[in-house]
Amino acid sequence: KAFWAELFRFVVIGFYTTLVDLAVEGWATSFIHASGSGHIVAFLIQFVISVFGFIVSSPASWALTSVWTFRNVADEKKAKSLKGFGQFVFWYAIALLAGAAIQFIGYMTCLEWTGWNIDILNDFSFDAIAGGNYPVLWCFLTVFVIRTMFTMTFNYLTRKFIIYKAPAAKN
Repeated sequence: KAFWAELFRFVVIGFYTTLVDLAVEGWATSFIHASGSGHIVAFLIQFVISVFGFIVSSPASWALTSVWTFRNVADEKKAKSLKGFGQFVFWYAIALLAGAAIQFIGYMTCLEWTGWNIDILNDFSFDAIAGGNYPVLWCFLTVFVIRTMFTMTFNYLTRKFIIYKAPAAKN
């Protein structure tokens, strides 16, 4: 029962963080285009946008996670300290890098590897979507959701078993 309550709290905070990240990435992606710069450079620009979303969302995520999600923590003072924040950011950054790899694979799949020729990095904009460019929207959202599912799972496991470890069970 406690596990499910903790998981629910984590998902609520993850959903909030994901909405902040999606808003930041969607907004920035719709304004910043890398036309003519090649796929790798365009992806690196998208990665920088993802880092911006990470920077915007991580302080609130840490604060909410430290206060609300994990309540049975062996060393609560350490988990809520600057060192705990450093660990949080470290593992969050590892998830960001792994998510970037997933994002790269997704973008290249939509653009080149399938022959769909859907350029999420340059064709995504709110105007294009309002104008009916739904394949770009669906590719953007599909890649975003797959990346988010992976990173949320990774983040939960690293927080549960590394940062916010429960006290050892007494015999």
